[in-house]
Amino acid sequence: MESKIKNLIAQPIVKSSAGGAAGSTLVLEFEDKSYIFIWCSWRIEQGAQVIVTSSDTISPTDNDSSPNGFIGEKSPILEGRKLINFNLTPHYDLEMLFDDEYRLRIFCDIGHSREDYNINWELNIPTENISIEINNHFEECRGKYE
Repeated sequence: MESKIKNLIAQPIVKSSAGGAAGSTLVLEFEDKSYIFIWCSWRIEQGAQVIVTSSDTISPTDNDSSPNGFIGEKSPILEGRKLINFNLTPHYDLEMLFDDEYRLRIFCDIGHSREDYNINWELNIPTENISIEINNHFEECRGKYE
């Protein structure tokens, strides 16, 4: 997994979205068409400030009329940002560092007892026909993209 993520360094995010019908699932698409689906908990920060988390609203509220909620309004903030570095823990929590002090933290919190929901996050690389899922047993599951 680390070698595949290393290939994303210096690439900009061309799409960053969540909210609305997608719920709190965050999707990041890179310039080379690789993308990450994040089903587990996540948080976007800039410096010492939290911008948005997977627990924020996904639909309009009295305080936020955005059609995709606070998440939908704020998640595109990573678009145009280049991945500078990353840290991957043994249990696949992932910290992605972007330019301008932006940071995405991914917390694998979908655990063993979840039989109905078994993916924390996944990396898809269409150009290599590879899909790598991090499952609810904190293991890599490799498959074909197509």
